[in-house]
Amino acid sequence: MGFKEDMQKLSAQITERKTHVTNEEMAKQVLIMPFIQALGFDVFNPLEVRPEYIADFGKKKGEKVDYAIFKDGIPIMFIEAKSINEDLENHDAQLSRYFNATPQMRIAILTNGIAYKFFTDLNSNNIMDQSPFLTLDITNLSSADIEVLTNFKKERFETESLVRYAEELIYTSNLNTKLKDLFKNPSDDFIRYLIKDFSDTRITSNVIDRFRPIVKKSISHAILEIVSQGLFPQEAAPSEEPAVVTTPSPVEDSTKGSEETPFKEDRIVITTEEEQASFGLIQGILEKHGKDISALGAKDTTVYYAIFVRNIFQWFVRLNLDSANKQVITRLPVEKAQFLAQGFKVEPAPKGLGESRVYIDSYNDLIKLEKLIVASLEEAMEQKKGD
Repeated sequence: MGFKEDMQKLSAQITERKTHVTNEEMAKQVLIMPFIQALGFDVFNPLEVRPEYIADFGKKKGEKVDYAIFKDGIPIMFIEAKSINEDLENHDAQLSRYFNATPQMRIAILTNGIAYKFFTDLNSNNIMDQSPFLTLDITNLSSADIEVLTNFKKERFETESLVRYAEELIYTSNLNTKLKDLFKNPSDDFIRYLIKDFSDTRITSNVIDRFRPIVKKSISHAILEIVSQGLFPQEAAPSEEPAVVTTPSPVEDSTKGSEETPFKEDRIVITTEEEQASFGLIQGILEKHGKDISALGAKDTTVYYAIFVRNIFQWFVRLNLDSANKQVITRLPVEKAQFLAQGFKVEPAPKGLGESRVYIDSYNDLIKLEKLIVASLEEAMEQKKGD
Protein backbone atom coordinates (compact mmCIF):
# COMPACT_ATOMS: atom_id res chain seq x y z
CA MET A 1 0.00 0.00 0.00
CA GLY A 2 1.40 3.41 -1.00
CA PHE A 3 1.42 6.64 0.99
CA LYS A 4 -1.71 7.97 -0.72
CA GLU A 5 -3.65 4.84 0.18
CA ASP A 6 -2.28 4.96 3.74
CA MET A 7 -3.48 8.53 4.18
CA GLN A 8 -6.89 7.81 2.67
CA LYS A 9 -7.27 4.85 5.02
CA LEU A 10 -6.22 6.99 7.99
CA SER A 11 -8.68 9.70 6.95
CA ALA A 12 -11.51 7.18 6.85
CA GLN A 13 -10.52 5.71 10.23
CA ILE A 14 -10.38 9.12 11.90
CA THR A 15 -13.76 10.08 10.43
CA GLU A 16 -15.21 6.92 11.97
CA ARG A 17 -13.51 7.26 15.37
CA LYS A 18 -13.66 10.99 16.06
CA THR A 19 -17.15 10.94 17.64
CA HIS A 20 -15.79 8.64 20.36
CA VAL A 21 -12.83 10.89 21.24
CA THR A 22 -13.65 12.98 24.32
CA ASN A 23 -10.40 14.48 25.62
CA GLU A 24 -6.87 15.50 24.70
CA GLU A 25 -5.25 12.23 25.74
CA MET A 26 -7.63 10.25 23.55
CA ALA A 27 -6.98 12.66 20.69
CA LYS A 28 -3.25 11.94 21.00
CA GLN A 29 -3.64 8.17 21.13
CA VAL A 30 -6.43 7.69 18.59
CA LEU A 31 -5.94 10.54 16.12
CA ILE A 32 -2.49 12.16 16.30
CA MET A 33 -0.09 9.29 16.92
CA PRO A 34 -1.45 7.35 13.90
CA PHE A 35 -0.79 10.47 11.79
CA ILE A 36 2.82 10.66 12.98
CA GLN A 37 3.20 6.93 12.30
CA ALA A 38 1.78 7.39 8.78
CA LEU A 39 4.57 9.88 8.07
CA GLY A 40 7.06 7.10 8.76
CA PHE A 41 8.20 8.05 12.27
CA ASP A 42 8.25 5.36 14.95
CA VAL A 43 6.13 6.75 17.78
CA PHE A 44 7.62 4.17 20.18
CA ASN A 45 11.24 5.09 19.41
CA PRO A 46 12.56 8.05 21.46
CA LEU A 47 15.27 8.56 18.82
CA GLU A 48 12.47 9.65 16.46
CA VAL A 49 9.50 10.77 18.59
CA ARG A 50 9.84 12.23 22.09
CA PRO A 51 6.63 13.02 24.00
CA GLU A 52 6.61 15.87 26.53
CA TYR A 53 9.80 17.40 25.12
CA ILE A 54 11.19 20.22 27.28
CA ALA A 55 11.18 23.59 25.51
CA ASP A 56 11.73 26.12 28.30
CA PHE A 57 11.20 29.75 27.31
CA GLY A 58 13.25 32.39 29.17
CA LYS A 59 12.67 32.23 32.90
CA LYS A 60 9.62 30.06 32.44
CA LYS A 61 10.64 26.49 33.28
CA GLY A 62 8.89 23.19 32.75
CA GLU A 63 7.50 24.13 29.32
CA LYS A 64 6.88 20.94 27.37
CA VAL A 65 5.69 20.44 23.80
CA ASP A 66 3.58 17.33 23.28
CA TYR A 67 5.80 15.77 20.60
CA ALA A 68 9.26 16.56 19.24
CA ILE A 69 10.08 14.75 16.00
CA PHE A 70 13.76 13.89 15.50
CA LYS A 71 15.83 12.93 12.49
CA ASP A 72 19.54 12.14 12.66
CA GLY A 73 19.55 13.20 16.32
CA ILE A 74 18.19 16.71 15.61
CA PRO A 75 14.68 17.98 16.46
CA ILE A 76 13.04 18.84 13.13
CA MET A 77 9.40 19.40 14.02
CA PHE A 78 7.20 20.16 17.04
CA ILE A 79 3.62 18.93 17.32
CA GLU A 80 1.34 20.46 19.94
CA ALA A 81 -1.84 18.46 20.54
CA LYS A 82 -5.21 19.70 21.77
CA SER A 83 -8.56 18.11 22.48
CA ILE A 84 -10.72 17.46 19.43
CA ASN A 85 -13.20 20.14 20.49
CA GLU A 86 -10.59 22.83 21.16
CA ASP A 87 -10.47 25.96 19.03
CA LEU A 88 -6.88 25.98 17.78
CA GLU A 89 -6.88 29.77 17.41
CA ASN A 90 -6.55 29.99 21.19
CA HIS A 91 -3.29 28.03 21.30
CA ASP A 92 -1.02 29.57 18.63
CA ALA A 93 0.85 31.59 21.30
CA GLN A 94 1.61 28.47 23.35
CA LEU A 95 3.17 26.68 20.37
CA SER A 96 5.04 29.88 19.50
CA ARG A 97 6.77 29.86 22.91
CA TYR A 98 8.06 26.33 22.35
CA PHE A 99 9.14 27.17 18.81
CA ASN A 100 10.96 30.37 19.76
CA ALA A 101 12.79 28.62 22.61
CA THR A 102 14.42 26.11 20.23
CA PRO A 103 16.84 27.85 17.81
CA GLN A 104 17.11 24.95 15.35
CA MET A 105 13.33 24.53 15.03
CA ARG A 106 11.77 25.68 11.72
CA ILE A 107 8.57 23.61 11.43
CA ALA A 108 5.74 23.24 13.97
CA ILE A 109 2.23 21.81 13.89
CA LEU A 110 -0.79 22.65 16.02
CA THR A 111 -3.58 20.07 15.86
CA ASN A 112 -6.68 18.71 17.56
CA GLY A 113 -6.45 15.51 15.55
CA ILE A 114 -8.76 16.79 12.80
CA ALA A 115 -7.48 20.23 11.84
CA TYR A 116 -3.74 20.61 11.28
CA LYS A 117 -2.00 24.02 11.18
CA PHE A 118 1.59 24.12 9.91
CA PHE A 119 3.87 27.00 10.95
CA THR A 120 7.39 28.22 10.16
CA ASP A 121 9.43 31.42 10.67
CA LEU A 122 9.43 33.30 7.36
CA ASN A 123 9.00 36.79 8.81
CA SER A 124 11.76 36.63 11.41
CA ASN A 125 14.31 33.90 12.11
CA ASN A 126 13.39 31.67 15.04
CA ILE A 127 10.17 33.63 15.68
CA MET A 128 7.14 31.58 14.67
CA ASP A 129 4.89 33.32 12.15
CA GLN A 130 1.47 34.38 13.40
CA SER A 131 -0.31 32.70 10.49
CA PRO A 132 0.12 29.08 9.33
CA PHE A 133 1.49 28.44 5.86
CA LEU A 134 -0.75 25.39 5.50
CA THR A 135 -3.99 24.13 7.04
CA LEU A 136 -5.50 20.70 6.48
CA ASP A 137 -8.58 18.77 7.52
CA ILE A 138 -7.46 15.17 7.95
CA THR A 139 -11.03 13.91 7.36
CA ASN A 140 -11.27 15.61 3.97
CA LEU A 141 -7.91 15.21 2.25
CA SER A 142 -7.61 15.93 -1.45
CA SER A 143 -4.96 14.39 -3.70
CA ALA A 144 -3.14 17.74 -3.58
CA ASP A 145 -3.15 17.66 0.25
CA ILE A 146 -1.64 14.18 0.26
CA GLU A 147 0.97 15.25 -2.27
CA VAL A 148 2.01 18.07 0.09
CA LEU A 149 2.16 15.69 3.05
CA THR A 150 4.61 13.41 1.23
CA ASN A 151 7.23 16.06 1.85
CA PHE A 152 6.80 15.63 5.61
CA LYS A 153 7.55 11.92 5.43
CA LYS A 154 10.60 10.79 7.35
CA GLU A 155 12.63 9.81 4.28
CA ARG A 156 11.84 13.05 2.43
CA PHE A 157 11.84 15.55 5.27
CA GLU A 158 14.27 18.35 4.43
CA THR A 159 13.82 21.46 6.55
CA GLU A 160 15.16 24.12 4.16
CA SER A 161 13.10 22.78 1.26
CA LEU A 162 9.97 22.84 3.42
CA VAL A 163 10.64 26.44 4.47
CA ARG A 164 11.09 27.46 0.81
CA TYR A 165 7.89 25.64 -0.04
CA ALA A 166 6.05 27.38 2.80
CA GLU A 167 7.10 30.73 1.36
CA GLU A 168 5.86 29.69 -2.08
CA LEU A 169 2.52 28.55 -0.63
CA ILE A 170 1.95 31.88 1.10
CA TYR A 171 2.77 33.90 -2.00
CA THR A 172 0.59 31.64 -4.13
CA SER A 173 -2.31 31.92 -1.70
CA ASN A 174 -2.08 35.72 -1.60
CA LEU A 175 -1.86 35.92 -5.39
CA ASN A 176 -4.83 33.58 -5.75
CA THR A 177 -6.90 35.80 -3.48
CA LYS A 178 -5.86 38.91 -5.38
CA LEU A 179 -6.62 37.33 -8.75
CA LYS A 180 -10.01 36.06 -7.60
CA ASP A 181 -10.97 39.54 -6.40
CA LEU A 182 -9.68 41.09 -9.60
CA PHE A 183 -11.54 38.64 -11.83
CA LYS A 184 -14.80 38.87 -9.86
CA ASN A 185 -14.67 42.64 -9.58
CA PRO A 186 -12.31 44.03 -12.23
CA SER A 187 -10.97 47.43 -11.28
CA ASP A 188 -11.26 50.44 -13.59
CA ASP A 189 -7.50 50.35 -14.24
CA PHE A 190 -7.64 46.66 -15.15
CA ILE A 191 -10.52 47.21 -17.59
CA ARG A 192 -8.74 50.22 -19.09
CA TYR A 193 -5.59 48.10 -19.56
CA LEU A 194 -7.57 45.32 -21.31
CA ILE A 195 -9.48 47.51 -23.76
CA LYS A 196 -6.91 50.19 -24.58
CA ASP A 197 -5.40 48.30 -27.54
CA PHE A 198 -8.62 47.63 -29.45
CA SER A 199 -10.83 50.60 -28.63
CA ASP A 200 -10.34 53.90 -30.45
CA THR A 201 -12.87 55.55 -28.17
CA ARG A 202 -11.58 57.74 -25.37
CA ILE A 203 -11.86 55.56 -22.29
CA THR A 204 -14.17 57.45 -19.96
CA SER A 205 -16.00 56.21 -16.86
CA ASN A 206 -19.08 55.49 -18.99
CA VAL A 207 -16.99 53.39 -21.41
CA ILE A 208 -15.49 51.42 -18.50
CA ASP A 209 -18.96 50.76 -17.04
CA ARG A 210 -20.18 49.59 -20.46
CA PHE A 211 -17.25 47.18 -20.83
CA ARG A 212 -17.34 45.86 -17.25
CA PRO A 213 -19.91 43.05 -17.87
CA ILE A 214 -18.16 42.19 -21.15
CA VAL A 215 -14.82 41.90 -19.36
CA LYS A 216 -16.35 39.71 -16.63
CA LYS A 217 -17.88 37.41 -19.25
CA SER A 218 -14.60 37.24 -21.17
CA ILE A 219 -12.68 36.36 -18.01
CA SER A 220 -15.15 33.58 -17.23
CA HIS A 221 -14.86 32.14 -20.75
CA ALA A 222 -11.06 32.37 -20.71
CA ILE A 223 -10.81 30.53 -17.38
CA LEU A 224 -13.17 27.78 -18.57
CA GLU A 225 -11.13 27.39 -21.76
CA ILE A 226 -7.87 27.16 -19.81
CA VAL A 227 -9.36 24.53 -17.49
CA SER A 228 -10.77 22.48 -20.36
CA GLN A 229 -7.60 22.56 -22.47
CA GLY A 230 -5.02 22.58 -19.68
CA LEU A 231 -2.49 25.32 -19.02
CA PHE A 232 -0.03 23.79 -21.49
CA PRO A 233 -2.06 22.31 -24.39
CA GLN A 234 1.02 21.97 -26.57
CA GLU A 235 2.25 19.21 -24.27
CA ALA A 236 -0.85 17.08 -24.82
CA ALA A 237 -1.13 14.65 -27.70
CA PRO A 238 -3.73 15.81 -30.26
CA SER A 239 -6.85 13.68 -30.60
CA GLU A 240 -10.01 14.11 -32.62
CA GLU A 241 -11.82 11.18 -31.05
CA PRO A 242 -13.78 11.64 -27.83
CA ALA A 243 -11.69 10.01 -25.15
CA VAL A 244 -10.74 10.03 -21.53
CA VAL A 245 -8.42 13.03 -21.26
CA THR A 246 -5.47 12.84 -18.89
CA THR A 247 -2.34 14.85 -18.30
CA PRO A 248 1.19 13.47 -18.70
CA SER A 249 2.30 10.69 -16.35
CA PRO A 250 4.15 11.61 -13.16
CA VAL A 251 7.76 12.68 -13.36
CA GLU A 252 10.40 10.47 -11.80
CA ASP A 253 11.13 10.89 -8.12
CA SER A 254 13.32 13.98 -7.97
CA THR A 255 15.06 12.69 -4.89
CA LYS A 256 16.78 9.96 -6.92
CA GLY A 257 20.18 11.03 -8.15
CA SER A 258 19.45 14.69 -7.61
CA GLU A 259 19.91 17.28 -4.92
CA GLU A 260 17.10 19.46 -6.19
CA THR A 261 14.13 20.27 -4.00
CA PRO A 262 11.60 17.41 -3.88
CA PHE A 263 8.68 19.70 -4.66
CA LYS A 264 7.24 19.60 -8.17
CA GLU A 265 6.61 22.81 -10.02
CA ASP A 266 3.07 21.71 -11.05
CA ARG A 267 0.54 19.40 -9.53
CA ILE A 268 0.42 16.05 -11.29
CA VAL A 269 -2.99 14.84 -12.47
CA ILE A 270 -3.25 11.05 -12.51
CA THR A 271 -6.37 9.35 -13.85
CA THR A 272 -6.99 6.43 -11.51
CA GLU A 273 -8.46 3.02 -12.30
CA GLU A 274 -11.55 4.00 -10.28
CA GLU A 275 -12.10 7.05 -12.47
CA GLN A 276 -11.68 5.06 -15.68
CA ALA A 277 -14.03 2.39 -14.35
CA SER A 278 -16.56 5.11 -13.44
CA PHE A 279 -16.45 6.40 -17.01
CA GLY A 280 -17.24 2.88 -18.25
CA LEU A 281 -20.10 2.48 -15.76
CA ILE A 282 -21.68 5.77 -16.81
CA GLN A 283 -21.36 4.84 -20.48
CA GLY A 284 -23.14 1.56 -19.75
CA ILE A 285 -25.92 3.24 -17.77
CA LEU A 286 -26.61 5.79 -20.50
CA GLU A 287 -26.51 3.16 -23.25
CA LYS A 288 -28.97 1.04 -21.28
CA HIS A 289 -31.38 4.00 -21.28
CA GLY A 290 -31.05 4.52 -25.02
CA LYS A 291 -28.73 7.53 -24.89
CA ASP A 292 -26.13 8.22 -27.58
CA ILE A 293 -22.70 7.75 -26.00
CA SER A 294 -20.59 8.24 -29.14
CA ALA A 295 -19.66 11.81 -28.18
CA LEU A 296 -18.99 11.09 -24.51
CA GLY A 297 -15.62 12.21 -23.13
CA ALA A 298 -13.89 12.83 -19.83
CA LYS A 299 -11.40 15.33 -18.40
CA ASP A 300 -9.34 14.81 -15.27
CA THR A 301 -8.21 17.75 -13.11
CA THR A 302 -6.74 18.15 -9.63
CA VAL A 303 -10.24 18.95 -8.32
CA TYR A 304 -12.59 16.56 -10.12
CA TYR A 305 -13.06 14.05 -12.95
CA ALA A 306 -15.60 15.55 -15.37
CA ILE A 307 -17.70 13.59 -17.86
CA PHE A 308 -19.10 15.56 -20.77
CA VAL A 309 -20.74 15.44 -24.19
CA ARG A 310 -18.59 16.77 -27.08
CA ASN A 311 -16.72 19.36 -25.00
CA ILE A 312 -15.93 20.18 -21.39
CA PHE A 313 -18.52 22.98 -21.31
CA GLN A 314 -21.24 20.32 -21.66
CA TRP A 315 -20.26 18.36 -18.56
CA PHE A 316 -23.08 16.61 -16.75
CA VAL A 317 -21.32 14.93 -13.82
CA ARG A 318 -18.12 15.70 -11.96
CA LEU A 319 -16.67 12.97 -9.78
CA ASN A 320 -14.40 13.42 -6.77
CA LEU A 321 -13.10 9.95 -5.94
CA ASP A 322 -9.72 10.96 -4.47
CA SER A 323 -10.87 12.26 -1.09
CA ALA A 324 -12.25 10.26 1.82
CA ASN A 325 -15.68 11.84 1.14
CA LYS A 326 -16.34 10.68 -2.42
CA GLN A 327 -18.86 12.79 -4.34
CA VAL A 328 -20.88 13.03 -7.53
CA ILE A 329 -21.47 16.67 -8.52
CA THR A 330 -24.32 17.51 -10.92
CA ARG A 331 -26.13 20.46 -12.50
CA LEU A 332 -29.43 19.27 -10.97
CA PRO A 333 -31.17 21.34 -8.30
CA VAL A 334 -30.69 19.90 -4.82
CA GLU A 335 -34.37 18.95 -4.45
CA LYS A 336 -34.36 16.97 -7.70
CA ALA A 337 -31.06 15.28 -6.83
CA GLN A 338 -32.46 14.27 -3.42
CA PHE A 339 -35.48 12.70 -5.12
CA LEU A 340 -33.32 10.78 -7.60
CA ALA A 341 -30.67 9.72 -5.06
CA GLN A 342 -32.79 8.49 -2.17
CA GLY A 343 -30.70 6.80 0.50
CA PHE A 344 -27.67 9.01 -0.24
CA LYS A 345 -26.60 12.23 1.45
CA VAL A 346 -27.25 15.17 -0.90
CA GLU A 347 -26.32 18.81 -0.36
CA PRO A 348 -25.58 21.94 -2.41
CA ALA A 349 -22.32 21.76 -4.33
CA PRO A 350 -19.55 24.30 -3.64
CA LYS A 351 -20.13 27.52 -5.53
CA GLY A 352 -18.77 27.31 -9.06
CA LEU A 353 -18.57 23.50 -9.18
CA GLY A 354 -22.24 22.66 -9.80
CA GLU A 355 -25.68 22.73 -8.20
CA SER A 356 -25.79 19.57 -6.08
CA ARG A 357 -23.47 16.87 -4.83
CA VAL A 358 -24.20 13.31 -3.76
CA TYR A 359 -21.89 11.50 -1.32
CA ILE A 360 -21.00 7.92 -2.23
CA ASP A 361 -18.92 5.19 -0.61
CA SER A 362 -17.32 3.96 -3.85
CA TYR A 363 -17.64 4.35 -7.60
CA ASN A 364 -19.79 1.18 -7.65
CA ASP A 365 -22.57 3.27 -6.07
CA LEU A 366 -23.00 4.87 -9.52
CA ILE A 367 -25.02 1.79 -10.45
CA LYS A 368 -27.58 2.77 -7.79
CA LEU A 369 -27.64 6.32 -9.16
CA GLU A 370 -28.57 5.56 -12.75
CA LYS A 371 -31.70 7.76 -12.64
CA LEU A 372 -29.59 10.64 -11.35
CA ILE A 373 -26.97 10.15 -14.09
CA VAL A 374 -29.56 10.00 -16.89
CA ALA A 375 -31.35 13.09 -15.53
CA SER A 376 -28.00 14.90 -15.23
CA LEU A 377 -27.25 14.26 -18.90
CA GLU A 378 -30.71 15.45 -19.90
CA GLU A 379 -30.35 18.57 -17.75
CA ALA A 380 -27.01 19.43 -19.37
CA MET A 381 -28.46 18.97 -22.86
CA GLU A 382 -31.45 21.17 -21.99
CA GLN A 383 -29.14 23.88 -20.69
CA LYS A 384 -27.18 23.69 -23.93
CA LYS A 385 -30.37 24.22 -25.95
CA GLY A 386 -31.21 27.20 -23.73
CA ASP A 387 -27.83 28.75 -24.47
